[in-house]
Amino acid sequence: MANSSKRKGDRAEREAVTVLRGLAPDLVVASPQRLLGAGRREDTGDLWVFPGVTVQVKCRADPLNALRAAADGATAQAARAGSRFAVGLIPLPRARAHAVRWVACCHHWPAPVPAGTSRFRSVARALTLIRARDPAVPRSHRVAVVDRAGSTPLFLAPVEAWVDAYRDAISVGAPSIPARPGR
Repeated sequence: MANSSKRKGDRAEREAVTVLRGLAPDLVVASPQRLLGAGRREDTGDLWVFPGVTVQVKCRADPLNALRAAADGATAQAARAGSRFAVGLIPLPRARAHAVRWVACCHHWPAPVPAGTSRFRSVARALTLIRARDPAVPRSHRVAVVDRAGSTPLFLAPVEAWVDAYRDAISVGAPSIPARPGR
C-alpha cells in the first residue's frame, strides 16, 4: 500500500472513531481506539469503539466497490474476534455539510429490520436512497437491503441508523458481550 493510501485510511479510521463517539457517547468503551494489525490473517477489525462490535473501515474513491468488501471483512473479523456485531463503515468522498458522510454496511442488521425497508438489486440505487435529502425521513430511518440472487443480503444505512439499531439491540437484554475483541 502506498504511503498516501495508508495515510488516507488512517485519517478515515480516526474520523470514524470521532463520529461514533459523537453519536453514542454513552455506549463507547472506556478507551476507544484503532486496532493494530490490520491486514493480518488474524485481523479482528480496525476500530474498538463499542462493546461487542467489530468495525471495518474502507476508504476508497469509489465507495460502491468498497461497501460489500467492508461488510464481508467486518463479518470475517467479527467471527475471529468473537464479536456479536459486525459493521463496515465507508466515508463518502466530497460529502457536503449536512449530507450523509458515513455509510454503514453489514450482512446482519443488529435489531429487527424496520418495516418498510426498501429492497434493491443494485448497490448504487440503495445508496441513492440512503443519501437522499428528504427531511421527512430522518437518517436513522433510512435502511436499504441489496438482495441479489447468489449473494448474502447487504444492509446499507447512514451510520446514524446503524448506531440506533445497535442501541436497540443491546437494550433488550442481549447476551453478554466480550469486553474487548480477541487478538
